[in-house]
Amino acid sequence: VRNPVSEELQKIEEDEISLMMNSLYALHDKLAQVAGEHECGSSIQRNLTVQEAAAYLKNLDPEYESVLNTALQWILNSGEDVGIKCLSNDPNEMDVTNVTDVKYLESTSPKMSFRCRFRRAFVNVTHRLSILLLGIAMVWGVLHYMKYRWAKEEEETRQMYDMVVKIIDVLRSHSEACSENKDLQPYMPILHVHDSLIPPQERKKMRKVWNRAVDFLAANESRVRTETRRIGGAEFLVWKWMQPSAACDKILVIPSKVWQGQAFHLDRRNSPPNSLTPCLKIRNMFDPVMEIGDHWHLAIQEAILEKCSDNDGIVHIAVDKNSREGCVYVKCLSPEYAGKAFKALHGSWFDGKLVTVKYLRLDRYHHRFPQALTCNTPLKPSNKHMNSMSHLRLRTGTTNSQGSS
Repeated sequence: VRNPVSEELQKIEEDEISLMMNSLYALHDKLAQVAGEHECGSSIQRNLTVQEAAAYLKNLDPEYESVLNTALQWILNSGEDVGIKCLSNDPNEMDVTNVTDVKYLESTSPKMSFRCRFRRAFVNVTHRLSILLLGIAMVWGVLHYMKYRWAKEEEETRQMYDMVVKIIDVLRSHSEACSENKDLQPYMPILHVHDSLIPPQERKKMRKVWNRAVDFLAANESRVRTETRRIGGAEFLVWKWMQPSAACDKILVIPSKVWQGQAFHLDRRNSPPNSLTPCLKIRNMFDPVMEIGDHWHLAIQEAILEKCSDNDGIVHIAVDKNSREGCVYVKCLSPEYAGKAFKALHGSWFDGKLVTVKYLRLDRYHHRFPQALTCNTPLKPSNKHMNSMSHLRLRTGTTNSQGSS
């Protein structure tokens, strides 16, 4: 209780000051004990009525009861926190100004035991820690879900490109068969191609991949034309492989191990906005079954360096000769160089195959190729002839000559 030295006390007889102070101290301690028991959960009552407070003081000293009203009036007039709060019956009435309106007395500083304080602190810390852990779990869950969605989208995109390659192979093979057997129709129903490429048990799971592959062919593949044909009395959408004319055969003859142009333009859907890591995994660069000799992988490395001839950041290339997906791994000096290589390679046609690229974590790259740890010298093509780019130069030159004529 604050020492009540004020103008109001100067009007009180000196012998009553000591008596009032003692009663306030006693009342303060009692109210602090009651409030502390309530905070610790051992009592449902947090305050005392004026009658209960008067009875308590009377038990301590009958003279205390006689100065209670004077003490309460001083508390109301002081307007400061003296450790005792006066309350009325009306919970909405914040400030009580008249002693006759005071019905309850309450401590503003509960007195609690060490055990109670420790328990309350433990509960408080545990509650806040639980909220923090819950927040961390939610953030982790969101990040994990986003990572899952990105991985799923990347996998679906890879499957879509693989499906495009399979569809083109089927249509090209059918076109070659038609040239040998004139009884065959020069087109294939799209549903027939779908059913021949996707087993029945996988058709529901691969529906989205198939639809994306169909849309991709319609938007990006000029050699495949979609038509409507009547077959067996019903109309079907069919694909027809557009065979190049004889006049263009010499121009369109594509030697092996050459870059054959871009299949599609890169955008947000098929290219990350930022370079993620300095390492890349390139698919569909070769077919291990079709490769001959012991040094064929060198031609693959040379083709990549020629395609990225303006990139001074490639320091390591590894060809997985046993990969059924035709995988080649590339490490660059920085993610920026890797992003430049990604844009040069992803979505390109190479040796009749659609090349796709994804980023690979640096630690996984070094785990698979420990020798790449010390590689920091940029690689360059072994010669200036740029053989793998010859078809692109031929096609560009032909286009320019046609434009000039």
